[in-house]
Amino acid sequence: MLPVGSVKASIVIPCYNHGHYLTEALASALSSDFDDYEVIVVDDGSTDESTLCIIEELKSRFSEKQNVIFISQENKGLAGARNNGIKASKGEYILPLDADNKIRPHYLKKAAALLDNNPDIGVVYAYAKYIGEKDGFWEFPAFDARRQLLGNYVEACSVFRRSVWEDCGGYDPNMGIMGYEDWDLWIGAMERGWKFHLIKEPLFEYRVVNGSMIGACNVPDNRRHLIKYICNKHRDLYIKNLEYVVAERDVKLLETFLYISDIEGAFRRAETHIENLDTHIRTLEETSRLSGEHIRNLDEALHAKDEHIRSLEEGWHAKDAHIRNLDEVLHAKDEHIRSLDAALNERDADLNKINREMLLKD
Repeated sequence: MLPVGSVKASIVIPCYNHGHYLTEALASALSSDFDDYEVIVVDDGSTDESTLCIIEELKSRFSEKQNVIFISQENKGLAGARNNGIKASKGEYILPLDADNKIRPHYLKKAAALLDNNPDIGVVYAYAKYIGEKDGFWEFPAFDARRQLLGNYVEACSVFRRSVWEDCGGYDPNMGIMGYEDWDLWIGAMERGWKFHLIKEPLFEYRVVNGSMIGACNVPDNRRHLIKYICNKHRDLYIKNLEYVVAERDVKLLETFLYISDIEGAFRRAETHIENLDTHIRTLEETSRLSGEHIRNLDEALHAKDEHIRSLEEGWHAKDAHIRNLDEVLHAKDEHIRSLDAALNERDADLNKINREMLLKD
């Protein structure tokens, strides 16, 4: 077995049922442009058949690669998996990489250069790019030890000296709830005088998914347990900075209260606006109702007009029929007159004939 320090850096990838992401995480680690590093993949007792198949396939694919090592263990949780991966590693510098995240090629080289040239720096962290269900960049503030006591803003995917991990006794496996192991480690490093350095460049990719482990830390009871645990474990540091911690917490609560008050005010204004809209809508509905009645009256008037037009049309038809009847009567009268004229003409002819005959007799 090679001694610790025989490689410059070790990338430790714990995996528990995240086989569908593991291939990408490992590929990103092996794409590093750093010359002297190894990758330790720790299967933390995965139960998912697909994950187990993927791990076996990766073992076979990289069986000839000396700087890729696979470890299988019973499930010990994230802290236990990282600890065992680091114990099995040989690197002077450690980079934990969750199986669902990825690193960028320059991360190790840039972090290692800082650590090589600054022996007082124990931890190097960087900006991140979101992947998965969120897009954009995750930018962290420059390190402030007192601010770190209020909440963690140094991501787990940071490059730190192996001696930092050793000084702090590794990741704490006894917290009961996973998610704050890295925060606890950073506070431990602060207690031992290690400095932190931020690279203001996105050098790893953080996957956002629903139902992630960190979501459990936001359950109130879990959060209460974790904060109590960390405060008790680092009691002296918190007592030393008690004035700052209490004041900042109080200001945060005040800011939250003011923010909620602003939101409530906005809701009240929105409710007033909605009430005004409701009144306007009711007015429009009443106008619409009156318009409907007016339209119905117009429809009735139009219907009456149509009925009147039909009556007039029927009157015109009756008039036309009457005129036709009168024409027929006049025609019959003309025929009768012509018949009378013919009869008179015949009578006149007979009378003239009689007169001529009487004249001849005389």
